Amino acid sequence: MTSKKQYTKNDRVLVKSFAGPNVCVTLKKRYTASESEHKLGVNGWEAQIVNQKEVNKLRRHGVPYSKGEKPRVFVAEWQILKKCR
Repeated sequence: MTSKKQYTKNDRVLVKSFAGPNVCVTLKKRYTASESEHKLGVNGWEAQIVNQKEVNKLRRHGVPYSKGEKPRVFVAEWQILKKCR
């Protein structure tokens, strides 16, 4: 499934996480399924959670992040809901 909207590097987007809550992330690097060395089979982005409030929200739902960590995550295109502020 391809996204109808085009996102660029450093866009802040709202993402549906597997843990449950929606979180805002900053897009860092684009991956396409045909050109990626990881061979995930899905188009997406490498992204970073920059807001500590978002990390704490995931920690409450059981994701094992450390306090003060700003993790890098993979976001598939179909997980992106919309741009956030």
